[in-house]
Amino acid sequence: MKKYLVLIVSIMFNIQAFAQKGDVVVGVNTSYGTEIKNVGFGVKAQYHFTDALRAEVSGDYFLKKDGLSLWDINLNLHYLFPLGDKIKIYPLAGVTFTNWKYDYSGFLDGVEESMKYLFDDLDSENATRFGANLGGGIQYDITNNFIINAEAKYQLISDLDQAVFTIGLAYKF
Repeated sequence: MKKYLVLIVSIMFNIQAFAQKGDVVVGVNTSYGTEIKNVGFGVKAQYHFTDALRAEVSGDYFLKKDGLSLWDINLNLHYLFPLGDKIKIYPLAGVTFTNWKYDYSGFLDGVEESMKYLFDDLDSENATRFGANLGGGIQYDITNNFIINAEAKYQLISDLDQAVFTIGLAYKF
């Protein structure tokens, strides 16, 4: 009986190493956007519909550079292909909602006080856009619960397309 109990516990621990239907994963990441040309930080949550198919909701904030800042919210689907016990690759497809803001205040620093009234309506400009995400990634299961991943996606956004490269760490519940 003791042998069977050890065998059952061993099998349970080995099965737990794979993502399974109903698993929930939360994490953080660091990104680089090619259009904003700066670093961003984000959070994500994933839900596994099946062992191979999962949905991910994520949000990123890219630091301001030269007056330009950006945040985005993404909803993506991943299809996982295991390359071994701990490594998986995945294509991704989804949608993105972005907000780009350009702050002109630095532009006014060199303008004489008597001329600044000409630029009153140019303090900032916002561009809010919907788009599509296409890309792929790779993940490595460090332990049964901790995961690291690297991802590259292209955001197809009207007049504001960009590639986003991400490295993240996540915890699986």
